[in-house]
Amino acid sequence: MTHTHFIGRSALVALMVAVGTSLASAQDTPAAPAADAALPPSTNPAQRVIYAAEGQTTEQQQADQLACYNYATEQTTWDPHVAYGQLEKDHGEALAQYQQTQGGAVRGAAGGALVGLAIGAIAGDAGKGAAIGAVAGGAGGGVRARRGRQAAASGFEAAAEEFKGNFQLWDRQWSACMQGKKYGVS
Repeated sequence: MTHTHFIGRSALVALMVAVGTSLASAQDTPAAPAADAALPPSTNPAQRVIYAAEGQTTEQQQADQLACYNYATEQTTWDPHVAYGQLEKDHGEALAQYQQTQGGAVRGAAGGALVGLAIGAIAGDAGKGAAIGAVAGGAGGGVRARRGRQAAASGFEAAAEEFKGNFQLWDRQWSACMQGKKYGVS
């Protein structure tokens, strides 16, 4: 095997290792907000079943729902529609951060291979240097990429949990208001 073929094989092996590392960690992608968590633009974002216990008209029910929406928002200083828009924005940012980390192992392997090639050439075995550099660079790039993906995912998960807790508090206020206006709410 010639020296040139060895360099080519070493770089190919390093690239395959780097791509395999990158693909294996792709499952760390931040999840999108659940479809059932989507809030319709309404005054009943939890989509509660409402029963007009005293025969209120549809128009009166809509007015009462709006009044209770405003009441719950004032009591909690939190608006579910505004917060959901922010949650979607946070997800988009987490996804963009994840996408920026894609290929970190490949870029690290390529950079490591170049550095290893130079060091190996000085030491007399450029192919071996390139292979060692590619593996080391790929591992380092993969670790940095994985950490970036994990940070993006955990940040979004924390935001989603905060949204869930705030929504539960807001919904209790909204439901209490509707019950006070003589509606059955479930």
